[in-house]
Amino acid sequence: MYTNGNMAHPPDIQRRRKREQTIRILKMIALGVFLLGIGAIPPPWAIPRIIQELGSKDTPENRRRVRRKIYILNRQGYIRTGKQKYELTARGRNIMREISLWDIRIPVPKSWKGMWYIVAFDIPSEKSSVRIPFIRHLQNLGIIFYQRSLWIYPHPCEEQVRKISDYYGITQYVSFITAGSVDGASALKKRFKIL
Repeated sequence: MYTNGNMAHPPDIQRRRKREQTIRILKMIALGVFLLGIGAIPPPWAIPRIIQELGSKDTPENRRRVRRKIYILNRQGYIRTGKQKYELTARGRNIMREISLWDIRIPVPKSWKGMWYIVAFDIPSEKSSVRIPFIRHLQNLGIIFYQRSLWIYPHPCEEQVRKISDYYGITQYVSFITAGSVDGASALKKRFKIL
């Protein structure tokens, strides 16, 4: 465990918390929560609300952090100042769409229908940069690796996977297969906890 100065948590946990705060700020901006004050910064009365939404204490240090975070988001091109409030730029909206992909869930019916749903993909080399993020999303959905470029799930998942493949522009390289039986079904049933 890190105890060096202010570092009570490992750096990866701190980075994750900072990213979560950035995401919350972007979501608040998307909802139109941040009005502009003088000099294109949030007005003083808005800062405590922002800090509260972030789950932090209202301290001078946290106020500085919020102002700095908004400044950085503006400078990096995720937000811009509108007439009376901050707005997401195209880059900011794209980040929000990507973030929303992590919230996608596959509905699980009460009983298993006895079918296996297989996601097959062959992503070309010019799109190879999206292969790992796409796979991470499949894993986030609970879909598991079956064989090279074949992933399997015991419930319908095409709609959810298609949303992800559409975002990454690889839908034409993704196929869906429904099978009544597959090799290793008993191990898969145990893994998915189905009878």
